[in-house]
Amino acid sequence: MTRPNMQLGRRAFIAALGLVTPWFRAAPHAQSFSLDDFLALSSRLTGYADLDRKIGGTLLNHLLASDMAARLARPDAALERDLIVAWYTGVQEVPGEARVVTHTGALQWRALGMPAPGLCAGPFGTWAKPPRSTQP
Repeated sequence: MTRPNMQLGRRAFIAALGLVTPWFRAAPHAQSFSLDDFLALSSRLTGYADLDRKIGGTLLNHLLASDMAARLARPDAALERDLIVAWYTGVQEVPGEARVVTHTGALQWRALGMPAPGLCAGPFGTWAKPPRSTQP
């Protein structure tokens, strides 16, 4: 049994490359989504204007490394929900796994008005005092 000659000639290779190249050019360039743009989007979603740039950079890098990067240019409701959850819990769902981005910097602690568990809440003995009432 003889095998057919499956060599690809130079002209055929260049022609095939010419067919494939427009797909790469047409792909959205989410890599150009800046940290400032991401923080502006996140501020709009979370309601906090003073978001941590380091946490934002980590969240953005995880998005850019995943298959969700193209969705940053036109965020849909699911992506916006994922970003809100990531900022408030400090855990980001990246396809295939959950990644802890921050514990102490999660917005849930700020919203609750308390320090993150495991942090010192104040001087020695602060834990023994009753909580401040938020009621007038």
